[in-house]
Order: sequence, then C-alpha cells, then structure tokens
Amino acid sequence: MNDIFNVSCYISTKLMINKTTKEYLNYFVESNNPNFAVILKGKWGAGKTYFIKGIIEEWNNKQVISKSEVNLKPIYISLNGVSKKREIIDSLKAQITPLLYSKGAKFATGILKGFFKSALKIDFDYDNDDKKDGSIDIGFDPISIFKSSNEKIKGNRILIFDDIERCKIPIDELYGYVNDFVEHSECKVILISDEKKIEDEEIEKSKSKYEYSVFKEKIIGQTFEIKPDTELAVDFFINSVSSNIKSSLEDSRDLIIKIFEASEKENLRVLQRAIYDYERLFKFIDSKLAEDSEKYKILFNNYLAYFLIYFLEIKTGNKDISSFQQLLFASNKEKENNFSHYEEIVATYGLIHSSKLFTPDNLTDFISNGNYENLINEINNSSIYATGKKEKDWEKLWYWKLLEDDEYSTLLENVTTDFFQKNNFHITEILHISGILFSLIDTNLYFDKTKEEVVNRAKLLIDKLDLSEFKDSRGFSSLTWGSWQKAYSSGETAEFKSILDYTQNKLDEIKVKKSSQIIEDIFYGLTNSNIDELYEQIKNYDNNLENIIERTPMLSKLEPQKFAEVIFSLNNEAIFRFIQFIEYRYFPEKTYSNRTIENQQLEEKETLIELSSLIKKEIKSKKNKKKLLRKHQLSELNIIIEKSLKKL
Repeated sequence: MNDIFNVSCYISTKLMINKTTKEYLNYFVESNNPNFAVILKGKWGAGKTYFIKGIIEEWNNKQVISKSEVNLKPIYISLNGVSKKREIIDSLKAQITPLLYSKGAKFATGILKGFFKSALKIDFDYDNDDKKDGSIDIGFDPISIFKSSNEKIKGNRILIFDDIERCKIPIDELYGYVNDFVEHSECKVILISDEKKIEDEEIEKSKSKYEYSVFKEKIIGQTFEIKPDTELAVDFFINSVSSNIKSSLEDSRDLIIKIFEASEKENLRVLQRAIYDYERLFKFIDSKLAEDSEKYKILFNNYLAYFLIYFLEIKTGNKDISSFQQLLFASNKEKENNFSHYEEIVATYGLIHSSKLFTPDNLTDFISNGNYENLINEINNSSIYATGKKEKDWEKLWYWKLLEDDEYSTLLENVTTDFFQKNNFHITEILHISGILFSLIDTNLYFDKTKEEVVNRAKLLIDKLDLSEFKDSRGFSSLTWGSWQKAYSSGETAEFKSILDYTQNKLDEIKVKKSSQIIEDIFYGLTNSNIDELYEQIKNYDNNLENIIERTPMLSKLEPQKFAEVIFSLNNEAIFRFIQFIEYRYFPEKTYSNRTIENQQLEEKETLIELSSLIKKEIKSKKNKKKLLRKHQLSELNIIIEKSLKKL
C-alpha cells in the first residue's frame, strides 16, 4: 500500500509542476513586453508538444474575433530538420497569410502598409457567400506584422518554436534569430526542446557548458521542465484501444502507471507503443483462455506487467533487461540488483516469477522483431492454466531465495540425493542442478559436497547420457544460456564452464561421427544403379557438417582401401560416370567459370594419392589381365586423378 501511495504522490507532484507551468505561461503571454523568452524542456516523449498544444487551444478559444481586424493567433512551428532561416520565414508566412483579412469584410488596405517585400496573392469573399469575389496581389514581409503597432492588429504575438534540439541551424545562430522577435518585435516567444541533448552536444563540441549557458542566458528568462501527466496519458491510451482487452487494461490501470513511473523513462510515446503492441499480441492468443475469467485476469496482469517492463527498457536501449529475474539466483552480484525497482512491483502486486511464464528470448523477439509464434505458444500453454503439472524438486530449489527454511532443507536433501544416486537426468537438468549447487556452496548454504565433487558427478552423468539425438534449433543456446525458462545459476563460474565445455566436446564428437557416417553412407553405398545420384546427394545440406556436403573435405573422411573396393565393384559404365565426377570435383572451372580449387579439395589430396596407388595395382592384377576395356577405364580414372593431384 505504501508503494502505491508513494506513486500517487509522485504523480500528483508532476501534475502540480505542469499546472504551475501553465499558470506562468498564461501570465507570460498577457504581460506587456517581457523582453525574454521561455523554454519548456523535457525528455523526448514526455508530452511537451501535447502540453503546449492543449494550452494553444485554450488561448484560441478565449480569443475575441473581429471581422474588421487582423486577429493574431499563437503561431506554432516545428523546427525538426530545418536547416535555413528562410524555411522558418516560409513557415511563418504560411501561418500568417490566412490572418491578413477577415471573411465577410472588405480588406483593410491600411493594415498592409509597411508589409512589402515578396509577392503574395490573396483571394477574398466580400459578401460572405463562400464564393471568391476577387483577389489582390500584395508584397508581404511576414516579420513586419510582428513589428507593426497598427491598432487593427489584435491578439497576443505568441511564437512557439518546437523541436529546438532537432533543428540543423547552429544553436547560437538560432537563439540569435529568435532573440530578434523578443527584443524588436515584442513577441512572446516559447521554445520547446530536449535541452539535455543540446547541452550534451555543446559539451562534446567545446568540452564545457559555458558557451551554451552564456547565449542561453541572454534570451531565456524562465525555464520549466515538463513532466509526463501519467494518469491522463494512460487513460487516453486505454481509451484508444478498440479491442476486447480494453476493460482488462482499465482494471490494470494502476499497475501500468506504477511500472511506467518505476522505469523512470518519462517517455509517454514509448508507453503508448507498448500498450499498442500488447493489444496486438493478445489478438493472437487462444480465445478460450478468456472463458476462465479468474485465471485470465491473472494471465493478463502478469504478462502485461512483464511486457511493459521489457518494452520500456528495450525501446530505450537497455538490452540487459532479458536478464531480469534470470540472474536473480546466479552468483553475479553486479547484475543481480539492477532491476530491484521492478522486483518491488512484482512483490507489491503478487506477480508470478517471470521464469514460470515465458522465455526472455521469445518476449524480446516479439518486441524487437514482431515475431510472436513462440511467445504465443508459451502464453497459450501457460502454467497458470496447467492442471496436474508438477514442478520437479530442482525447479523449486532454483527459487531458493524465495523459500522458507523447512521447505529449502527438504528440497535440498531430495535434489542432492537424486543427483548423486540416480542417473535419469536430461543434460539441461544436470547443468541446472550443478549451477544451483555451486550457488549454494558459494553462499555457504551447502556443505556436504565440494565444487570439485559436483563437477565430477556431473561429468559422470553426462558420460552415461545418449546425446546422439540432442537438438537445439537455437544453436545450443539451451546449453549456453538456459532452459526450462530459467537461466543457469553460476553460469559464469569456472566450474560451470568446465561442465559446459565437457558437454560441448561430447556433442562435437557426436557431430563428427555423424558427419563421417553420412559421407560413408554416400560413397561406400555407390552402385552401378545409383552412381548418377551422387551429384544430387553431395549438394544436400547436413546439420552435423553445418554445411553443404560438397563444400566439405568429404573424401578425406573415407578409408582409401575400402573406397577403392567400392570403385572396383562398379561396372565399366559406372566407372566412366565416376571419372566424370572426379573431373567435376577437381576441375570446377569447367562447370562454373567463377570456381577454383578450395580448401575442401586440398584436404583430400592424401586420399587421392592412396587411391591412385590402389588403382595402379588393380590394373596390373591377374583378374584384369585379359580385360582390355576394364584396364582402359581404370587407367582413365587414374589419369584424371593424377591430373587432379597436380592441381592440389
């Protein structure tokens, strides 16, 4: 309750700051020639533009319109991307032009005196029938209207320049130009910018704030910081939602505000996009989830909270948010406390630990790239709806910092007994349990075994596993990062890395064996009937080789004597086809003009040398003494091999 109260006070303070700013601006524009400008500063997305446009609307509504006078209205100009003063003048002209005549009254030519500089054509409707009655060409200097003391020109001369930090005109030149309106035109000038960006740029240029502060002081009389009106903004964002999750968002309004305030991002645009993307995400979930209203409320609130946390951090440049609650039980103390402000929200609202809901990679992938399939699958199969699903003891022990002593002692006993006495573990379970025990040893919570004993036991269990079918479509990230929606405890320790390296070596050995097997199956399986299929087979991609087969030193994996016997079993026509294959393999330029001999062919040289020697012996063998055509085919094969060797 205290946390929620503090947030409410914080928001009220911000609303009061903006209210004070508004009161001052009303006083400022009614003042008689204050001779200085006002700056409204704030971070990108803080609502500065929204704030000033709301005030402009109020000023316009209060204005008394006369049909026989020029009624000046506040002029708002964005300087985003503006690189020349001429562009500012053009923008002023575009906004002033409609004010130079009053509809329904004959144009007061006296008002135009002194405004001659550039040609301007204005159309008039004298009899108020919405039809053009004529036009007049005049000369017009848009700046002059602000300098005129003509009584026919009514209204406050208010100029508002937004996006100062995005203007390409040097800041000192821009402020000097604006100062002319302040000193010589008696204008009420309001500047809007993310001033910190300007200061940072000036520091980078001059290594000091002095220069910027000097010319700022000459023109700026008052500075106000605009803070996000979080409550009003959240209400607006929620009301903009058209889907059936609108009511759920309304129920979670306080949670949204609390997370946004805790993030300290002060960027309402990012929050708006977060709510928009969350609405899009929930359009993909299984509609049946909403049938259980109680569980759906829990599901919605939990995923909304973590989604906002991830989105606000990722979209403002913090990619480390994926470690939130994943390193909480690891030994890395430096990162462990980075997100304590969010942990307070988790505790205050009784949220489920994120590792029980989603995989960080999946949530990050949706926020960064829009890929929702894996995340939706996790939501649709959320443990919130699970019936009969039971966490294993080691999974419960993973949350040891949240356990009471009795439960902790029981779980530790069960997990260690199983780990050191049983053998039925998945490889990722071995890694998890080892990491947990390393953490407990480091924190003096487990004394029965040393780290070395844990490492030895883990390696013994790995030796007993059949890892031949282990697959990980994410490139072994379930080994290096985590699994079971949990990061590995003590993942950065030397002991854990030794177990991981041991596992990787085992998997690499299996890959080498599998890659050799696939090549042996192709070449040792050559027959008279399938020789022409050889080209097609070697163009396939092999997961174990992680490459197209022909892009590897495939023949180097063969035992020359065994392969020679396969060749000698072929008939003359098949040997002719094999000669063509050798030419294709070692004379690639004949097939592809841009191909040459590469490393994979060079590594096959020793195999070819031995193969050539065996072919020569076969030619001289007694069984081929009278087989002239056979000896000819074998000789041709040897010739192409020897030619190939000269290239290698």
